[in-house]
Amino acid sequence: MQFLFVQTNMFSQVEYAITIEDSEGNLISDNQVLEFNSVEYPEASFTYKVRNNTTETIRVRVEVESFSGTDGSLMELCFGECYFGVSLGQSYPINNAQPFVYIAPGETQIADGDHFFNSDLGNGDTPVEYTFRFYMSDENGDGVMSQAELQTEYRIGYHYSSTLSANEINDINFQVSYNSEKLNIISPINCKLRINDITGRLINIHNIDYGFNSFDYNDIKGKVLIFNFKLSDGNLFSKKFIF
Repeated sequence: MQFLFVQTNMFSQVEYAITIEDSEGNLISDNQVLEFNSVEYPEASFTYKVRNNTTETIRVRVEVESFSGTDGSLMELCFGECYFGVSLGQSYPINNAQPFVYIAPGETQIADGDHFFNSDLGNGDTPVEYTFRFYMSDENGDGVMSQAELQTEYRIGYHYSSTLSANEINDINFQVSYNSEKLNIISPINCKLRINDITGRLINIHNIDYGFNSFDYNDIKGKVLIFNFKLSDGNLFSKKFIF
């Protein structure tokens, strides 16, 4: 997983009803920003657990509090249920029968694999950024207000930007075309190509040689695919194609 912890804002005098951990049980601080340089799964995915620090079973939801550099359509959010594309100001899960996730005292949610995964490359000039607000809710899914001695909400930021500069990207000119059920790629370098659909599902992996490359594909007409070119220095160059 390629992310950096770039901001922390944890104050010892505040007691948190809920906290967030990564998949290995490491604490993610309130308002911490996770920074990614890939839109390739699983590198761009962050798997998390929400821990209940109280002595009673609680209900928790997550709100897409803000985003920029994107319209939210290429963010995969899983919390109890999975959603492919999110809306600004919307809280999840979206389930009228049970619009929250139950968490037992001192435990994390039962489900494994809850995560964020962005596959939006943005426009190349500005980063793709999200703020997610986790909060305790009542039986109707509405937020439970924080009290001075107990903080009932917790935020995480998600930040994506390419590690390559604009000049470096312009120097790498991959020519991609699709016709007669052939995917043709003219490459200025040797590299590895990983192709995903917009939900992050892996389609195929290819070794790309300098010059002309051709592969058989009979089922990508009309699809949106993410091409992730891994360069020899380990950098990733990602581009979205509509066929």
